[in-house]
Amino acid sequence: MKFWKIKGAMFVLLIFQSSVMAEHLNLHQVLQRVVDHYPSIKSAAYQVEKANQENIKVESQLSWLLNSNAGYSRDTSLFGTATDRYNVGGSVNRSLENGGLLGFNANISREDATDTFGPTIPNPTTKTRLDVNYRHKFEKGAGNTLYAEGLASAEAGELLALSDKLSLYDQLASQVIELYLAAATTQARINSIDKTIERAQRLKEYIQDEFKLGLSEEKDVLQVDARLSINQADKQSLQVAMLKQVISLNRLMGKHWENVLLPDTSINRSQNKNYIDLYKQSQAHSPALKQIDARLQLANSAIRSSRDKRKDDLDLVLYVGNEFNQGETSSGDLDESELIGGISLEFNRGLDKSGFDAELRQAHYDRGIALEDKKQILEDLQYDLSSLLAEIKSSEIALIAFKKSVQAEDKKLKEALERYKDGRIETDIIIDFESQLSVAELSYDLQAIELIRRYHQLNLIRGGIWQDIVLPQFTFDDTILSNQKGSNQ
Repeated sequence: MKFWKIKGAMFVLLIFQSSVMAEHLNLHQVLQRVVDHYPSIKSAAYQVEKANQENIKVESQLSWLLNSNAGYSRDTSLFGTATDRYNVGGSVNRSLENGGLLGFNANISREDATDTFGPTIPNPTTKTRLDVNYRHKFEKGAGNTLYAEGLASAEAGELLALSDKLSLYDQLASQVIELYLAAATTQARINSIDKTIERAQRLKEYIQDEFKLGLSEEKDVLQVDARLSINQADKQSLQVAMLKQVISLNRLMGKHWENVLLPDTSINRSQNKNYIDLYKQSQAHSPALKQIDARLQLANSAIRSSRDKRKDDLDLVLYVGNEFNQGETSSGDLDESELIGGISLEFNRGLDKSGFDAELRQAHYDRGIALEDKKQILEDLQYDLSSLLAEIKSSEIALIAFKKSVQAEDKKLKEALERYKDGRIETDIIIDFESQLSVAELSYDLQAIELIRRYHQLNLIRGGIWQDIVLPQFTFDDTILSNQKGSNQ
């Protein structure tokens, strides 16, 4: 028990010594420091950058693909003639945005036999072939559905990563607001007790002077001493609570736990309170709505993909090129060139499409669920905004009423002190009146903090709290460097 008393006294002493050098930080400054330090902020930014790379991966589907081959073989015919064959070939192919496939092919082959069966048969022979081929899709794959929906999915993935990042930011800001205003509330209670102690000290000095003159009784001094002891104990308890709250804020900011800050409780009434404007801003910022929009994009993409899968394959395939044949015969050289080409129509149809139908229905269900969720989120957003605006209006009116209450209690106490000096009322009445004034002052301060809370919540829901915050930006080089540092530790 003695240990905890000593520890509590050390906490109080720490706050007392640090109050002179305490930082006066507003919520914006605290939030900026939290954003600069908090590790999860960086992780969320990395997720967004990672999602951005998916679009590049999909776009690379339309790039050219190079294939090449080279080979040698030796075999013997039925008549025992050995033939050496050399082959070199290559092709470049790419998918087109309309779903077609375009390719260019080149191939050179050479045959060299040890014996020939007649003077007219060329040996060795070299065959060269060059051609261009194209496949056009009329049904399944027309418009390159795989590519188009890949881009749509990549865009939805970016939106999901962005919504997750904004959601993390808003959760962090909400946590900072609660901790910051909790510290402000505790500080307001400490300030209220300080005023009470100051008034009690003045009353005690007056009573002691009167007691020396025989005009006051010892019980009056004891009453004030008892009240002072209670106030000092309450203050010590609040200082310990304040220290814990400040340590929590320091942890978020990455500061030393002994760093002392004093919250700013000034009221900023400059926010736009027009409901229509706020509703538009809140819709544009809402992480939940961005997530729903991403789900709708994915569902619509799945619907289009399922419809395409259900179609039949109907492709037109054509090619055109040239073939060169060169060789040597006993009567002279062979050098021929022939134009080659071809065209075909391919058709393919699956007989059971129930699986595709089920997949299409699932995609429609996903879209319906997302639309219902969006309707609920918009409705909640409307009620949240209306509630906050109504609470702000009521809090402003209540704050005026509490201010009048403080003025009335202060006037009542001053009048009672004059009567006390004339000996017309007892000390306990003065103590009660001082307590009532303290309650009125504290109620005013707490009401002001609740009003500040609602203004911050309004600023958060519309995204305005991030307007002047410098958010972290990371590049791929930063990521590589960070990973290298982490692996070396």
